[in-house]
Amino acid sequence: MAFLTSRDNAFIKTVIALQTRKGRKKHQQFLAEGPHLLEEALKSSYEVKAVLTKGELKREGRIWEQIEAQRIPVYTVAPKLFNELTETENPQALLGVVAQPPEPSGFPPVEQDFLGLVLVQIQDPGNLGTILRTAWAAGFQHIFITPGTVDPYGGKVVRASQGGIFNLRIYPASLPELLSWAKEERIKLWAADPCGRLLYFQADYTGPTLFLFGNEAHGFALTGSLDQSTVKRVRIPLPGGADSLNVAISAGILLYEALRQRFPQEIPAGKLSDKGVE
Repeated sequence: MAFLTSRDNAFIKTVIALQTRKGRKKHQQFLAEGPHLLEEALKSSYEVKAVLTKGELKREGRIWEQIEAQRIPVYTVAPKLFNELTETENPQALLGVVAQPPEPSGFPPVEQDFLGLVLVQIQDPGNLGTILRTAWAAGFQHIFITPGTVDPYGGKVVRASQGGIFNLRIYPASLPELLSWAKEERIKLWAADPCGRLLYFQADYTGPTLFLFGNEAHGFALTGSLDQSTVKRVRIPLPGGADSLNVAISAGILLYEALRQRFPQEIPAGKLSDKGVE
């Protein structure tokens, strides 16, 4: 059993590098901090490369059974050094090193109930993580991320997703590529826009659908105007007088409206399907 005490250790240097986007890209790995995220990673198709503990821990319970069953290397780290490997103020005692999945080649197949989110230059890690968590909770799996959006494998995003990152399919793609593909596949495109003429609950989301959400501060202004013949705009009413809603809240409202339209009867908890709605 390895006991690590020095920042000069090659493996420790790699773990520290994973706190940066450059390091994650170089090593194609990221961090899952705390037992909850680690357990979600262990249950998913993602490969957990290593587990680090803060000092000696009792290795008992389901999570340790999973670690042992998957034959994952475990490293005991001196408490002071362990704190340097984590990004939270009061770190929990477990840290997972997880391999990033290979980027999907091309776009997913489109069925009648297809629904996805297109995130255009979303900047805030907390917003992106909350959107991932909400999409996971609602049973939708396809997330398209355009250049300029925050790294989905960054620590703040992963923590805010609460495990959603391990249960979604993330597709990096440019907005023009996405719009062209959607047009070919006859996917309805709806952009969340405070100036949209149609209220969000007046639109039909029952066929293949993509929701577009723009940059927090500038909306879609950074990408140029969207073709109104291809992309329809819907708005969420704000009778209280606020100028806008947080982008993660807006995503949740539209996702659950789509869910309501597709399943008009009561949905028992956890009964959509084993893989969610695709």
